[in-house]
Amino acid sequence: MTLSLEPLLQALDKPEKVVNKMSVVGRVLRIERSSNKDGFGLRTVVFFKGCPLRCEWCSTPESQSLRYEIGIMRSRCTLCGKCAEVCPENIIQCCPDKGISVDKALCIGCNKCKNICPHDALRVYGRDMSSDEVIAEISKDDIFFHHGGGLTLSGGEVLFQPLFAKDILKKSFELGIDNTIETCAYGKWEEISPMLDYLPTIFIDLKLMDPAKHKFYTGVDNAVILENIRKIDSSNKTKITIRVPFIPSVNDDTENYEQMAEFSSKLNNLSAVEILPYHRLGIETYRNLGREIPFPDIMPPTKKDILKKIKPLNDLKDVSVRVG
Repeated sequence: MTLSLEPLLQALDKPEKVVNKMSVVGRVLRIERSSNKDGFGLRTVVFFKGCPLRCEWCSTPESQSLRYEIGIMRSRCTLCGKCAEVCPENIIQCCPDKGISVDKALCIGCNKCKNICPHDALRVYGRDMSSDEVIAEISKDDIFFHHGGGLTLSGGEVLFQPLFAKDILKKSFELGIDNTIETCAYGKWEEISPMLDYLPTIFIDLKLMDPAKHKFYTGVDNAVILENIRKIDSSNKTKITIRVPFIPSVNDDTENYEQMAEFSSKLNNLSAVEILPYHRLGIETYRNLGREIPFPDIMPPTKKDILKKIKPLNDLKDVSVRVG
């Protein structure tokens, strides 16, 4: 199975580049500290910006595009116009009768609009950092890493900026920091394989087993994803945790979990399966970006309903199955 991301990356002005022999620049959404939900122990999580998938239930829409994006909290905006005055690209329009609008495709991420806003009504999503700058930020949390924590690279999609990811993982590994990544495994094997030397564990989203449904709901086929999971498993370098977003009416049918259990049963290095119930925490961000809210009628599932549907996974041997 071949995979080419180059046309998409070129269309989105891929930021990732080698600045010298010692560092790589990539685009980061944010860095969060002291997370206990993104790996084992307390983690410092670096969220990458940009993802090749467009999952309809995505709770972080600001992570999807590689481009800088401006989010507007209209409840705070007084239409004072100061943001429009300082925008060097003249992409912000502020009109008393029509409100505020932004040509998001042309944002250069200068943050001048955000910094001048007197009501903190603007958010600029995305900033460029070198791998050395990321390591410097991570190192501030060194005290936590020796008590069961470490570094997690997340997204967006980590594999969308593989040079950047690999350089961070290598430098972090050399500092003795425990590494992991959260990924959908949609990437080139020749770019994934070198990362495994620095990844004792990996968290992989497995959303849907049916290829047609997977493409319908995410925009891509799942053949590359499944093949990469098999190859990661066969490398015998990395312990795998599969994470399944449980989305009512999308992947909550028993057949999906029967197929998932059959696929998982053939993995030798699978240590856990985590079921992540659908939630609606990203709704406000969709509003800020001026985007339509997905699945407006779907509500989070109950634990009872989840446990009933995922029964086939509970038959996996020596694999922990967790909901939460």
